[in-house]
Amino acid sequence: MVKKLLYLCFSGMLIFMSSGLKAQSDTGFGKYHTNREIQQLLKGFSSGNAKLHTIAESPGGEPITVLEIGANLSDVPAIFVGANFEGDAPLASEGALFLAKMLLDSTAYTKDVKWYIMPQPNPDAAAVYFSALKTGQTTNQFKINNDGDEAIGEDGPDDLNGDGLITQMRIKSIEGSYIVSDSDARLMKKADKQKGERGTYKVLTEGIDNDKDGKYNEDAVGGINVGIGFPHLFPYENKDAGLFAGQTPEVYGILRFIYDRPEIAMVYTLGNSNFCLVPPKGGRKGDANLDRIKIPRRYASMLNADASKTYTMDEAKELFKTVVPEGTEVTTSLVASYLSLGPALNPLEDDLVFYKKYAEDYKKYLKGKDFSTETLDPTPAKDGSFELWAYYHLGVPSFSMRLFSVPKVKEAESDESADSKEKEKKAAPAKKDESGDKEKALLAYSESELDGAGFVAWTKVDHPDFDEVEVGGFAPYIETTPKAEKIESLAATQLPWLLHLSTELPDFAIADKKVTDMGGGIYKLELYVANNGALPYPISMGQRNGQPAPVIVTLEGDMELLEGKLRTPVGAIGANQVKKYTWLLKANKNKSITAGIESAVFTDVVEQIKIGG
Repeated sequence: MVKKLLYLCFSGMLIFMSSGLKAQSDTGFGKYHTNREIQQLLKGFSSGNAKLHTIAESPGGEPITVLEIGANLSDVPAIFVGANFEGDAPLASEGALFLAKMLLDSTAYTKDVKWYIMPQPNPDAAAVYFSALKTGQTTNQFKINNDGDEAIGEDGPDDLNGDGLITQMRIKSIEGSYIVSDSDARLMKKADKQKGERGTYKVLTEGIDNDKDGKYNEDAVGGINVGIGFPHLFPYENKDAGLFAGQTPEVYGILRFIYDRPEIAMVYTLGNSNFCLVPPKGGRKGDANLDRIKIPRRYASMLNADASKTYTMDEAKELFKTVVPEGTEVTTSLVASYLSLGPALNPLEDDLVFYKKYAEDYKKYLKGKDFSTETLDPTPAKDGSFELWAYYHLGVPSFSMRLFSVPKVKEAESDESADSKEKEKKAAPAKKDESGDKEKALLAYSESELDGAGFVAWTKVDHPDFDEVEVGGFAPYIETTPKAEKIESLAATQLPWLLHLSTELPDFAIADKKVTDMGGGIYKLELYVANNGALPYPISMGQRNGQPAPVIVTLEGDMELLEGKLRTPVGAIGANQVKKYTWLLKANKNKSITAGIESAVFTDVVEQIKIGG
């Protein structure tokens, strides 16, 4: 019955969204907004129950702001939404603005949840989309000397054909490693030595060697890519990430803002990855297997363990319970830290259960909206990304969403044609299509939706260093940025799914209580604590790193506690599950004590319990 009511509520929100599109058009969702325009919109949003926070300033002098919706709410969980961290997906910023407008136009999802929405964390890079020269740049204006010479930002790309786009150069060279694709002369491919192919072209980013050091475009203006500047798996080897996590003020400001708000229980990222559709990827080497834990010999005797055996995490916890001081809670985080299991590198199996479930539900939802998912695969979350940091370090559900992907090429053919092709295959080996599916899809999309503007035809240009040079290739932003007229339909169809996910948060309550008179003024108190939400708390990664604030069961009143604690951690509790807690106490009959559920994340619960009544 509860699920049916939630579904009806969710469906009603979708109807509201459809009927509200015209009204939202008046706020300008038919265009892409510069950061200045975004800030103006946010200021317009920030009245009444909404408040605008400035959390940092970019190296280029642009404000980084977060819109708080539900500013008058206290003691409620919050959801943080960040968008366009790399600056090359302006649609993501529009999606964040659209989501903010949805929430402000309806109280259905803001009654007992606070929202923090950050549409533009990388304004320096995002500004390049609106500039006369479009490069697809993802770095800000942080001053970095990438080539280690005496100048900074002196060798960036150059617009050799004067079209306002930075694409590629194909340079005729006996030292080249590329050849023209047999299937489409517009495309380049790596020469395959095993097939006897010899490269005839070099392929470089469009530009010249401005600083005469023999390298091309290696020291452009800027900077650091905000989207890969976060602590989890920080890519030290990538110069665009900076020297350390949080080096650039945008990232540091975001980290500080979120760590100062422990009520954040879920995180959404609008950008290029899509955990809503494709669960987080695993497969990284070096991760500890929590189902096969080896106890080092130096600890084995203390724990009465066999160093030659492997233990599950639950078994390891039981070993630790025999040696820790009385009252110490043995958690996954404690065991992992003590045994030096190292940081988690891959999503945990228990978490993948809910990620996979929601991915399947999302596909069904999109199918019901007649929205095709036959598109190019979303970009996997990058090392150092915000969405990975939120999951692995904050230990909360982290969902990312990509609002646009280029459709795959549909190869429709008649039965007669298929039979003919099958006969050809049997008669002679088929010639492999050298152009990849992605390139084919991008070309088809450019031709069908952009009137060919997504691909720049190869054109000969004069170059100071090479004899035969052509400039061309795919235009910047083709993969991330559809025509502005598509913004509303893409956002209105997909973003309500994030509203639905917000209803799945853990929800704590005292489900039942029982007082038993043991005689002599002694009573046994039993409390049943329920998580009525659809998600566990904490999720398995939260248990692993011990980051989310704990939920505590509290007792207060005129009593003497004989067994149990005044403050008892709930520990891990599954979705829609109940845990029982028991105390022995001495108190006068007909006295009342106060039982509560306390948390920095969720709404506190308080209940009066009459002893002996």
